[in-house]
Amino acid sequence: MEMNQATVYFIDDESQVLSALRRALRSRLKEWTMVFEASPAQALSQMAKATPWVVLVEKKMPEMDGADFLKQVKKSYPDAVRVILSADISHDTVIESANIAHLLLSKPFELDEIVEVIERAVCLRTFALDDELRAEMGRLDSLPLLPANYQALVEYLDSVEEPDPARVDQLLSHDVAVLSKILQLANSAYFCGVKPVYSAREAVIRLGYDLIRKLVLCFSVYTSENGNADFNNQLLRQSERVAEKCIHLASFTRLERAKKERAYFSGLLHNIGELVIAGREFNGSFDLVGSFLLKLWGFEALIIDTLRYQSNPLESDGDDVVLYQLHIAKALVDAENKKLPLEQLFAELDPQLIERAMLSDYVRSHT
Repeated sequence: MEMNQATVYFIDDESQVLSALRRALRSRLKEWTMVFEASPAQALSQMAKATPWVVLVEKKMPEMDGADFLKQVKKSYPDAVRVILSADISHDTVIESANIAHLLLSKPFELDEIVEVIERAVCLRTFALDDELRAEMGRLDSLPLLPANYQALVEYLDSVEEPDPARVDQLLSHDVAVLSKILQLANSAYFCGVKPVYSAREAVIRLGYDLIRKLVLCFSVYTSENGNADFNNQLLRQSERVAEKCIHLASFTRLERAKKERAYFSGLLHNIGELVIAGREFNGSFDLVGSFLLKLWGFEALIIDTLRYQSNPLESDGDDVVLYQLHIAKALVDAENKKLPLEQLFAELDPQLIERAMLSDYVRSHT
């Protein structure tokens, strides 16, 4: 094995689990070197010969707890993506895993889930970063894990061709804080129909399943019990203001509904990187961390790039109007906070940004 090969490690004390994975993955991940070990100590020894890109480990093992094992991996190989596998997804397990793992995968799992996790776990390798910054990102503590209510919703939606709104209603109703935010959006001026909606079922019908699943993720992350609740709420209020401004601009420029929804969601998550690294010493940008997290979670490239280049959209290789509108939406909210006249703000903005955001008419109408 070569040190720089794409290598994934599976560590589980149950030999039948490793045998099943070995048989099933041999044809699915031909370009990967795969190492299957029942002993954590042996796995660490193997890593000296082939640097891990991804490590998946069972949480509860007699020789060494999976979280303790990943602490050693993090210290020696910080840019390896760390995944805990566990049949126990209790509150304590989630909290402990969040302090050391990038992802938590519940057992039993489908083979496609494992393949998907591995394929998107190369995100630290695919970002154009120097080795020091890549390692620093890998050392980040307490990355938010995908919320349990989000995972349950996604698993259900992916398991059926025609989702039952009543079942989605049941899944959403477990989290009152998240549900209230979704109902607030469903009744907003941008999505409101003739009648107001009062239930999760009605909100699903109005907003659609794709937007609902993204909203559940966003609001769950910002309202989680981890971190400083006051700071999280402050970030959420800020993100909601930017999201509202994004959808205002998208509506003014008559963007199609899909782009309008993506604009709103990008605004909601624009500062998730700040949520992750608040209070920590880190040499990278909030934007980079936020895009890394969304790539790790498997989100589409357009949203990932929007977060990554939101502060400097002209550095992006693409020409996505949503990216440029997010940049200007943030500038508008910042101007409101500073009580800066719009004439002054627009005079300071690069005309190229305004043009690419399709907002020349908007600027003229507000100056």
